[in-house]
Amino acid sequence: MYISYAKVENFRALESIFFPLDRFSVIIGENDVGKTSFLYALDTFFGDTKIDATSDFFKMETDRTIIIELTFSNVPSIEEFKGITTKDGEIIIRKSFNYKKDPNSQIILDDSKEIKAPQKILDKWFSNDVFHFIPVRRDLAVQFSMTKTALLGKTFRAIMKNAITEESAKSSLEQVKDILGKSINTPKNTLQSFLREQMHNEKLLLSFNNLNIDPIEGVKFDVEISDEKVNNIAISNRGAGTQNNLIIALFRLVAKLGISKHFIFATEEPENSLHPKAQRQLLSVLQDISQESQVICTTHSPVFIERSKFESNIIFNRTNKGNTVAKTFNLKMKEQLRYDLGIRPSDALLKGGGNCAILVEGNTEEDGFPIFMEMLGLSEFQLGIAIINLRGSDEDRVFKAAKLLLAYDIPCVIVLDRDAKTTATAIEKAKRTELNNIRKVFCLKKGSIEDYYPLEIITSVINQELKPEKEININEFDASKSGNERLDNIGKIMYEHGIGNPKGFLKRNLGLIGTKMMKEKKSHLDEELKEIFEEVKNIVESQ
Repeated sequence: MYISYAKVENFRALESIFFPLDRFSVIIGENDVGKTSFLYALDTFFGDTKIDATSDFFKMETDRTIIIELTFSNVPSIEEFKGITTKDGEIIIRKSFNYKKDPNSQIILDDSKEIKAPQKILDKWFSNDVFHFIPVRRDLAVQFSMTKTALLGKTFRAIMKNAITEESAKSSLEQVKDILGKSINTPKNTLQSFLREQMHNEKLLLSFNNLNIDPIEGVKFDVEISDEKVNNIAISNRGAGTQNNLIIALFRLVAKLGISKHFIFATEEPENSLHPKAQRQLLSVLQDISQESQVICTTHSPVFIERSKFESNIIFNRTNKGNTVAKTFNLKMKEQLRYDLGIRPSDALLKGGGNCAILVEGNTEEDGFPIFMEMLGLSEFQLGIAIINLRGSDEDRVFKAAKLLLAYDIPCVIVLDRDAKTTATAIEKAKRTELNNIRKVFCLKKGSIEDYYPLEIITSVINQELKPEKEININEFDASKSGNERLDNIGKIMYEHGIGNPKGFLKRNLGLIGTKMMKEKKSHLDEELKEIFEEVKNIVESQ
């Protein structure tokens, strides 16, 4: 059983959002668009307690009602669920939260009929016993405790319970302690083996020390690590890398033990503080877990985007009106995108919001366009747009990038050099037929983007960054040239001044430094560039 649809209203950053989920779902998007809010909404749903924090309400307006509605699919055919499933075999639970009041839980049946959710079913099947959330600020002491809400506790408690049952332990606490101590040795050794492998250290020792059993407080022990340098150091005193490797090892143990098929993991930025190699390993583990349980995570990691299925990705972005929307993959386009895209999917999906994308040819535009927008009083972040570097004007590459954006319902504009008219013509044709997310194609009239930088700025960038023995004078350049001829002329002058012909270096620095110089000097921005950004602004505002 897993969550197949989620609807959240008036919770934290989310005024109203509704979208599908899969067994493995990766939520991406810029900061402050509601990704964390959604995970906490799930935590609130399964926690089933009253909300008494004003910050949990959208815009802190406590007169609103928070709605968290989850649809569960692959529901087991058992007697308990008779009468509460839809004709499609799903269970839909809607929880309403009013300020400082107990939640109201309803089962939604066919034809929108509502009945009160039986508390016994909520406690058994839809509580924190079957859900676990790990926030980005990980408290390892909490996650590695033996409480009902800790990941280690949830994993080990079942093992211990089975051990006690099998041994028929009676009343002696010492006997129970002995049984429990033996029962955790095997999973502890497995954790240690995983940790040694991940950290390339066969001398590392993982210890569960000071096992204590109390009839009231329950089971407790200290999780400590030793190696060739130190002995029995509490995990809270180890570095972030070691702590995150422990989390990976614990996830691997969960996958190995095969927790209940109805278990749901939610984790915020699991890649945090991990080397890319460790990120790949963690992703593989999470995908393994999702074969039996559901995994929902938020991420900013290109590794997760590159190695996940397109349909696993969910893009959160905030529209110009201030509400967050979710954009999911169009499964009808799955077969069309089963080839090399020519760009990394993360370049398209992680570079900004999902309100609009600007597809450009190179580094100068990628680095310079955000500053050009600032010169016009615009912000790529506030507009929620992405600037995607195609690294050329190859027709096939442009088509594939636009098609990937179309699969997530993201509109785009395309900016090409003057010499890419053949590509522009082909795209214009596709724009009228299959690629209706392309709003406009711009072919730069002057030549290339570098033609929109005054020679004064180009001269300053060369002298400042390349430091020729004799500074270049602006009058040395041929002001009549444009496009590639202009770049060749600039390269020739640089070569004559003994600094080679590093045109690639110059392009990057024009975008990074030259555009800032234009902003500082309050240089005039060409009307054609203004038209591009005005078009993007209009696209965003129309949504």
